[in-house]
Amino acid sequence: DWEVVRLGEVLKEVDIRVKHLKNVNPENLTILSLTKNYGLIPQTKRFKKRIAIKDVANYKVIRKLQIVYNPYVIWEGAIHALRSMEIGIVSPVYCVWECKNNSDPSFMDRLLRTQKLLNEYLARASGVVNRRRSVSKEDFLNIKIPLPPLSEQRKIAKVLDKIQQASELQDRIIEQAKRLKKSLMQKLFTEGLYGEEQKETEIGLIPKSWEVVRFGEIAKFKNGINFTKEQKGNKGILTIDVLNMYSENIYLDIKETNLYRVNLKINSDYLLRPGDILFVRSSLKREGVGWASLFNGYNEPVTFCGFIIRARLLNKQKILPEFVTYFFRSDIARREFMAGSEQVAITNISQGKLKSFLIPLPPLEEQKQIAHILSTVDRKIEVEQKRKQVLKELFKTMLHKLMSGEIRLKEIEI
Repeated sequence: DWEVVRLGEVLKEVDIRVKHLKNVNPENLTILSLTKNYGLIPQTKRFKKRIAIKDVANYKVIRKLQIVYNPYVIWEGAIHALRSMEIGIVSPVYCVWECKNNSDPSFMDRLLRTQKLLNEYLARASGVVNRRRSVSKEDFLNIKIPLPPLSEQRKIAKVLDKIQQASELQDRIIEQAKRLKKSLMQKLFTEGLYGEEQKETEIGLIPKSWEVVRFGEIAKFKNGINFTKEQKGNKGILTIDVLNMYSENIYLDIKETNLYRVNLKINSDYLLRPGDILFVRSSLKREGVGWASLFNGYNEPVTFCGFIIRARLLNKQKILPEFVTYFFRSDIARREFMAGSEQVAITNISQGKLKSFLIPLPPLEEQKQIAHILSTVDRKIEVEQKRKQVLKELFKTMLHKLMSGEIRLKEIEI
């Protein structure tokens, strides 16, 4: 009972410009930017500023559940319905559509971003420059799609919307947990756990029983190994790269799929030990420089590349590596790194910078408790991220099965 129709049979173009609106102040209309992953969002949110021209008279008006695409990158997924507000305006380059009576906007919004449709757009894109290859309106409207009865379209859309809403709720839970961790770090590294009297130090207020030490007094440092392209491959010793450094929790993201091997004889001093703290020495992004991660052991020898500095604590009976790593991930330490890193395309820190870095040092038992609190929040974030991934996979599976008719909702009440 499904039909095969052209998009031109279910969509009609809408071309209303700001200049056509009466009694509307253009300044009150939100300028929207089209993204492949997040749909239509305010331009100021995407770019942190307005980038549209001052005179928006020729911009197109889009209303809730109308569909818009960017003809130059539609094949990447830049086609979405407006869902977040009642009305907005978009670039005159974009094409705006609304559904005819035989199609549901929420259903079409999902269908138009399925892989099958993305392949159709790509096959029809033309132009010399890859990122400027466009799909004409005529070609777009001639694409054939499977079309269930309207009632089933609405059921399919409702199921997918429910999964999407659950996924968005999961995003909010993760974001709240991250904010909690951030505020906890600020509080714990300045006030401690016991509400004791504070003292003024070179790094600001800290509890009276804490010390302030230079990192160079409690650790020794080593830059990672350098090697040639020819030495990098599938043979040799597993090597930590900068890309392994950016896991959510403090421990290195060690998966063999993310690692490479270096066919090089190295001194044993380059081998990592559990409790070693690694720092990003060089980063293309300024905010990445100085990022710290903790090595927690592995089932075979592991070394680290030249874009990383290793810190090895001198007295683990007094200093907990987890505490130190969490401190270096706090806003207190990150601000110091940003102030000190060189303002160049690839930003760098040196061993000298790390050695001179001042850190607060509570008694060992308090270090352990602070690290335990923060690791508990890390585990909470990790659990919620796994739930998010399950929902993501569920959405992908259901999208395919519902849009292909493998799962039918015709007789089901939703």
